[in-house]
Amino acid sequence: MARSKLLEKLQVPQREEEAEIWQQSRWLNRDNVPLPPHRRSWGAWSYVGYWCATGINISGWTGGSSLLSLGLSVGEAMAVVVIGQCLVAGACVLTGLLGAEWHVGFPLWNRATWGMKASFFPLLNRIALSFTWSATQAWFGGQVLKTLLGSIFPSIYNMHNPFPVSTAMDGADFMCFLLFLLISIPFIYIPPEHYRIPFLFTGAISTIACFALFIWSLARAHGGGPLIGSEAMAIVGVEKARGSALGWAMVYGISSQMGQICAGILNNSDYTRFAVHPRAQIISQVVVIPVMGVLTCLIGIICTSVAAQFYPEEGLLWAPYDLLAAVQKNGGRGARAGVFFASLAFLFAQFGINIAGNAISGGIDLASLFPKWVNIRRGAYFTTLMALPLCPWALVSGATVYISVMFGYATFLAPMTGLMVFDYIFIRKRQIKLSDLYQCNPSSIYYYYKGVNLRQLSPGVSTVKIPLGATYVYYLCWPLGFTISGVVFVILSKIWSPNGIGEVDEYDYFGTFGEPNGPSPFGTVLAEDGTDKDEPALVHAIPLRE
Repeated sequence: MARSKLLEKLQVPQREEEAEIWQQSRWLNRDNVPLPPHRRSWGAWSYVGYWCATGINISGWTGGSSLLSLGLSVGEAMAVVVIGQCLVAGACVLTGLLGAEWHVGFPLWNRATWGMKASFFPLLNRIALSFTWSATQAWFGGQVLKTLLGSIFPSIYNMHNPFPVSTAMDGADFMCFLLFLLISIPFIYIPPEHYRIPFLFTGAISTIACFALFIWSLARAHGGGPLIGSEAMAIVGVEKARGSALGWAMVYGISSQMGQICAGILNNSDYTRFAVHPRAQIISQVVVIPVMGVLTCLIGIICTSVAAQFYPEEGLLWAPYDLLAAVQKNGGRGARAGVFFASLAFLFAQFGINIAGNAISGGIDLASLFPKWVNIRRGAYFTTLMALPLCPWALVSGATVYISVMFGYATFLAPMTGLMVFDYIFIRKRQIKLSDLYQCNPSSIYYYYKGVNLRQLSPGVSTVKIPLGATYVYYLCWPLGFTISGVVFVILSKIWSPNGIGEVDEYDYFGTFGEPNGPSPFGTVLAEDGTDKDEPALVHAIPLRE
């Protein structure tokens, strides 16, 4: 009895007027239901702020400058960034369609493509990725917090270090990492539909900070610094890539650009479902993603280049927090003030990208995995706390390590993304039966064979495993994995057509496009005494597409 009461208390608290709805299906809760109009508040400018905050941050900055470690010149690195960011923009538009049109996120999209039970596989992988990215971005945030505190209390750089050199961090690093996690917790309490204004604010101040550093660097060096010249490779410490090696290094760099944001590409529908109109997410992504991505990488490379000219003893400062620390170390009071304001801007950016892009994304996925016990807020708290055991300081210990980590993400997630996009566009013709996404029984068109869509098993696995020696194929992992998995899935679906293609709900059961109407799609709702409750009156169905 005591155990059952404890478990009951641990369940997600529900509003009294909504409890009956969420209890009708164990696959349904308030956080994974198709969003009604009053919860969809993101217009085009909201997505501008979102992608500015996503593009102008520490990982975007380091992603560009770390391309130099592949043996690319600045011009070649920028060409890679332009191509990579345009591909990212196109992929984000595709993965944002279902969320903007049907107002459900990544976990529900998986149910349609993989099957009700098989959807756990990509969901678990995305959760693991949320944990990894949350840890990595929290580490970056801790580093910026360190430079912020260091501009006020310089003694922080001389704190006692209880860790050995092999851990690639010191006591101040770890302390600021913990502080960043603790400060993040209150922000997680804010519902994601209310993030649009904070994103605009974060995007604006991080943009101003980046351009301020860019202008300061150009003015101080009277140019772009030594990395722009012929001595670039000597400073970077790598051999210049030439011939076929140059071509494949650029291909590798393009895939790493995709890998850097492959998590955001995969679950983009988690945020496009907040769109007030399906078109709200398209123009902002097509324009803002490549523009801000390219500018951030260019600024990062130029600032790194200028730092190499003025602080050669510091090595190649490919992270902005390393650059800010060097500026303070070699400057006076004015430098400390500049470091403070720049660190503050980057800190806001890190809170924005980590809480919304990682913690909340993990929360959304966990809420769909355990809807009875976890809501978005609880899942986001858990995702944030998982940063500790993942030891992110080991993931970002160097530029080449960072590139490898990002590239590995792309290799694994590209086939999953291809399956979802090709299924929604070419097989289902952008038609979804929302009520069947919450029924794990043979009556659902997404139940397939015992909850598993067997059509996705072959392409999803074969494109992830790369044969030994096929290095160049591996370099093409994202576009190749995305395309092959999608094409094979379409072929199998044409040969062995799934049931329910083109079906949509007769009624707007969830009030996704207006007021709820029609009977419950989950059967009769019972009152506390076990008798049938009165069902809502049947009314004419309203259009299920905006």
